[in-house]
Order: sequence, then C-alpha cells, then structure tokens
Amino acid sequence: MADKKIQKELIERFCRYVQIETTSDENVKDRCPTTDGQLTLINLVAEELEAIGVKDVSVDGNGYLRAFIPGNVPRKKVFGFISHADTSPEVSGKNVKPLIHKKYDGKPIKLSKDLLLSPAEYPLLAQYRGKTIITSDGTTLLGADDKAGIAEIVTAASYLLSHPEIKRNSMEIFITPDEEIGQGTDHFPLDKIKAHYLYTVDGDAEGCIESECFNAYSAKLKIKGVSIHPGSGKGKLVNATLLGSEFLSMLPKSEMPETTEGREGFFCPVGITGTIEECQVSLILRDFDAAGMERRIKMVEQAAETLKKNWPAAQFELEIAHSYSNMKEYVDKNKKCLSYLEQAVEKTGIKPVHKLIRGGTDGSRLSELGHPCPNIFTGGQNFHGRLEWAAVPAMERSVQVIINLVCTGIKQ
Repeated sequence: MADKKIQKELIERFCRYVQIETTSDENVKDRCPTTDGQLTLINLVAEELEAIGVKDVSVDGNGYLRAFIPGNVPRKKVFGFISHADTSPEVSGKNVKPLIHKKYDGKPIKLSKDLLLSPAEYPLLAQYRGKTIITSDGTTLLGADDKAGIAEIVTAASYLLSHPEIKRNSMEIFITPDEEIGQGTDHFPLDKIKAHYLYTVDGDAEGCIESECFNAYSAKLKIKGVSIHPGSGKGKLVNATLLGSEFLSMLPKSEMPETTEGREGFFCPVGITGTIEECQVSLILRDFDAAGMERRIKMVEQAAETLKKNWPAAQFELEIAHSYSNMKEYVDKNKKCLSYLEQAVEKTGIKPVHKLIRGGTDGSRLSELGHPCPNIFTGGQNFHGRLEWAAVPAMERSVQVIINLVCTGIKQ
C-alpha cells in the first residue's frame, strides 16, 4: 500500500501479536480457549479495535471476538473476515523473537540451531529480494498462521476508519480460538453473523485464493493387550504397542503426507502411545473426493478387523470421527462470494491464483454450516515450522484485498 503509516502499523502490529504465546492444547477439554495466551491476544485485539474507533466490539465467554463497523452508504452489503488467535502445537510458540529483514538481499538466512532459510529450497523467497520479510529466530515458529491474518484485518479496519472519505460497505470481524486443534468453530457465535459474504484470512502465498479443501476425518484405535513377564511370554504375551505398530504398517506408505501432493489424499499417523498392556494410535484421514474418503475409512476398518482376527486375546476399539468437509460444494452455491474476492485481488494489480487447501480452515466448517467462506492469502509461508516467514509486500496486498472487498460495488 502507498500509505507508509499503515505499512508501519502493519509490521508493528504483527510483531506485537506474534510475541504473545497462543499455542492451543488439544489435551484440554474443559474450557475454551484451551490456553490463556489466546485470550490475552484476543483481548488485546479488542482493545486495539476500540482504540481505532470501532464501537461495536465484544469477546464472549468462549473467547470469540466479534466486531462490527457500519458502512457509510445506505442499503449495502456486509463483508465479514475471520482469523484465528492460536498457533500450532507442533512447534513452540513461546518467546517468539520476530526478525525484520529489510531490503532482503536474496541470500540464505542463517537462523538459530543451524537452520538455514534458503531460496534454493524455498524459491518464493527470491521474489522478495530487496523487500522486507519477517522470520523467527529459528528457535520457534513465527506465528504468521494466523497472526498475519489478524494484523491484516485490523490494519484494513484502521485504514478505512482513518479515511472516512472512502465509501464502504459494513465490515464484520471475527477472531476465533483453537483453530489449529480443529475446534475453531465449536462455539462460533453463528447467530451473531451479519455478513452476506464471509472470508477467512488464513492462506499463504500472495494472490492465492482457496475455495476447495480436504474432506477430513480422524481415527483412534485403542488396543488392550495381555501383559506377561517377557521371560515367560511365549504364546501368552500380547504386546499392545507392537500391535499398534502393525496396524500402521498395514496402511500404504505411498499414501502418506511425505509422498503425496496436489489432489492426492493421505493417511497421516499423528501419535502412538502405549505399553505392553495398552496402546492408542491416532491418525488423520484426508481426501478431496468423498468416494476417496470412504475408501480410506474402509481401509482403516479392515486393518483393525485383521488385527482383531489375528489376535483374539487382544481387545480393539476403533473410533472414526468427521472433522470437516470440502468447502467447494458450498462455496459454489454462492458464486458472488468468490467472484467478489477474485475482483478484489485483481484490483490490486495481480491475477488471482486458485489453489487447493491441503488442510482446512475455520471456513471449511462454516461453509458446511451454511456460510460459504473462501480463504484469502496472508503472505505467510512454511506454517507450523521454525522456518516460517512472512513477506511484508504480500501482507500489504492482503490488506488491500480486504479493503477492496469492503468497498465492493461502490463508486468512489
């Protein structure tokens, strides 16, 4: 954006947010948000929105922030934007130290713990030579997923409110907790939604629009074996942990995240814990196609049945649960939602790039609940890892896309 003040605010806002530890915790079942840091950030965002002049701001008992900015033209639409406060539990989000690389020289960036962020491995870095990028110091993730999205939404709101001469539609904002552990919409205030067109700001590469995602299921296999002293275990001992390992070995290695891309789905083991007597195996199932997902579920069920047949002395309990569905069929029912987003990206001077989400967002579940919700890029990259980084020009363009959407259909 041309406004240097807003550029400065965007960077400062983002760096302030990422320094708050907001890692969600899937082991916490009795409260929302699952961690205190998320509420700290959400309350800070609420205060900042009020400080820039947003009068209708609230945080409910489950930590969901909602804000509403009335338009300044009559009888127009409401455009809503969603980002999440939590960061992935896969890598530490404690004591994040954002590093601002001004006029990035295009060379590999040496981070802590001998990590190297290199254009040779991540070619998109080269696109931002001479520009500003932000990384962590390599000991933690950065938190661009999704604090870049929050910073961009708040910055867009700040820009619009500081330029009352800009004619605009109404703008609605939601910040959610616990998205990274699949609980971001569990307590979403659906009855509060006023938006005619709703968008998550939770994508990655500049210009990318995402309106199709995986169908997602989770599976847990609980195994009870028979514990006998190993010295006299022949014919008697049934090692539950060994059976858990055998279960995983029955799933095709050619259909794991390490070996799939594009529209290919996968099985992904996410945990195995146990002893000789008890073991639990957790995995996630992903597929863009409903028939493909049905095949994956059957393969998991057949693997469990095979173990049950081969080891009658053991006990097996398989739980399979639906997480979210491919948003495409729901977004396709509201073509204006996607069309307006395409136009908003084009107005920034680039062509939109349609991309599959090899994952999901809060928008995946919201689409299924009747609120079609495509995903807007944030400019972040390498999410959930220590090599996460964000390109400031891409973040600025995301802000402009949000502004363009709020001003959709209005002659300035």
